[in-house]
Amino acid sequence: MIQIFLLGSSSIYGVGAENASWGDLIKQDLHKKMYSERGVGEKYEVYNFGKSGATIDWVLKSFSQQLKDYGRGEKIISVVAVGGNNSKAENEPDNFVSTIEEYTNDMSKLLDLLKKSSDYVIAVSAGYYDESKTNPKQNPLTGGKSYFSNARSKVFSERFKELCEERQITFVTDGVSEEEWKEKYLFKDGLHPNQAGHKLISQKLLEQLEKIIL
Repeated sequence: MIQIFLLGSSSIYGVGAENASWGDLIKQDLHKKMYSERGVGEKYEVYNFGKSGATIDWVLKSFSQQLKDYGRGEKIISVVAVGGNNSKAENEPDNFVSTIEEYTNDMSKLLDLLKKSSDYVIAVSAGYYDESKTNPKQNPLTGGKSYFSNARSKVFSERFKELCEERQITFVTDGVSEEEWKEKYLFKDGLHPNQAGHKLISQKLLEQLEKIIL
């Protein structure tokens, strides 16, 4: 049995996806491999632990309990997509959730924990913002304002990639330009992937998963 834990924030949960998030699409693909007419049988379990608004700290606090409750003591693949909410500002344009130094410290702790607890770790970073809608963006859950900028997101994403490279963790991106992402793959809220965006991310991730599980 191979267990796949999907850890992170709203894109894993599925905001912007009218049918299925990229996490759901991963599960659908693996279920087809298991349960279709010539399926391989029950070889995989996929758990979506995405939470809207999640920060690195939330994943750090929750992962150990999730592993305790759901782990079977067999092969585990952890897929992590978190950190965007650490780069934003809340209520005021310069009231940042994390400095780059705090982000580096927290992300390092998380990646080290995942490496220790998993047989394989994959990091996912994707997408750009339409800043006319995200700088600021009203939070539909709390009513507060959040400020997301592409420039700050790029700094944090590049640091994420560096930290993964240092630990030999596979780093997956959408692989398209900012212009193409905004034109084809961005949900109308200016922040999350649309259904096409979720599908694109799932395809990129499946390319990496298939190298491990097949």
